[in-house]
Amino acid sequence: MLTFFALLAILLSGVNFNSTMNQAKASEEVAAGTVIKGSGLSTLYYLAEDGKRYVFPNDKVFFSWYDDFSQVKEVLTEELYNYPLGGNVTYRPGALLVKIQTDPKVYAVSENGKLRWLKNENIAKTLYGNNWNKLIDDVPDAFFTNYSVSEEIGDTNTFSPTEESESVPTISHNRGFKAKVTAKVRTQQEKMCGQLENALNKLQKRLERWNITLPNIGDDVIENCYGLKNDDTQNNNAPRANEKVVLCHKGETLTVGAAAARAHLRHGDSLGACNGEIPTPADTTPPSISQISVVATGTIASVSWTTNEAATGKISFGTISPITGANSNYLATDTLSTLHTFELTGLATGTKYYYLLESKDAANNIATSAELFFNSAE
Repeated sequence: MLTFFALLAILLSGVNFNSTMNQAKASEEVAAGTVIKGSGLSTLYYLAEDGKRYVFPNDKVFFSWYDDFSQVKEVLTEELYNYPLGGNVTYRPGALLVKIQTDPKVYAVSENGKLRWLKNENIAKTLYGNNWNKLIDDVPDAFFTNYSVSEEIGDTNTFSPTEESESVPTISHNRGFKAKVTAKVRTQQEKMCGQLENALNKLQKRLERWNITLPNIGDDVIENCYGLKNDDTQNNNAPRANEKVVLCHKGETLTVGAAAARAHLRHGDSLGACNGEIPTPADTTPPSISQISVVATGTIASVSWTTNEAATGKISFGTISPITGANSNYLATDTLSTLHTFELTGLATGTKYYYLLESKDAANNIATSAELFFNSAE
């Protein structure tokens, strides 16, 4: 009996302690793992264990880690400068997909900003749902250097967005200041949380026999405990792995995979269809590229192709195979059309040029051709 009363005392004192901490003045030392901003400034930083502040480059990166701004702590500007800059925060692993304008490849984000190329559309659909293309963010070239390209994803068994996300529950874990949360650690954590939950349930029943009612006793403790296992504890309806989820995205009803749904929910979308409507199948079919033609004269080559639906056009070209963003140039247009023509100028004569064609329809479905080549005029 003393054990239960001791536990109750700890819980009650913990609530008061947390309340006091939330009212701490900005002049007090800020703990590692806190999101901070300077007084009168809008830029947000993550304070890490190395004593440095890491910049959130935009709101998309911030909301891949947090649901809202409730955890942001304002500090005096002169105190902010005591923490040197350490770099930029990268997307949370498994949350979104990224690409850059100068590279047609779409990448999944892994730990510590590692990018893994999704080799084909089927892999992307399996891992992120039919609307995977709506999770793609075009990262500016200036921020792309925050990431590093790692091994490609050629098999769905080699990458799990959910496991990637759960293994790094905080930015400190992602940057290596804390050990990754492995499946073994999550199992141990779940066992410990279960024991704590059972103890609290027994305490609640014993108190009820004495006509003492303390509703929701220890709920915060349990939620925080299980928080290591699942970062969606604030949303009991959050999707779990392998589920298909219906949600409302900017007035449009979508059906997406669980991993994609978590990212949508972090960006303000809601579970369920919009206004009770029945979701219509999303357009997940990329355009079909055909009738490719190249006419080379002098130092100019005119490249054209058609698509079976209105789409954008982009051509990446260079003299080195395989074509990458680093060894090629590109021309592109955002105009939707079924006929696409680009004139490549300033070519070296009598030279073999490799090229890739890309077209994206209104639903953001992307079609990419195989790598092709032509010889410029002699």
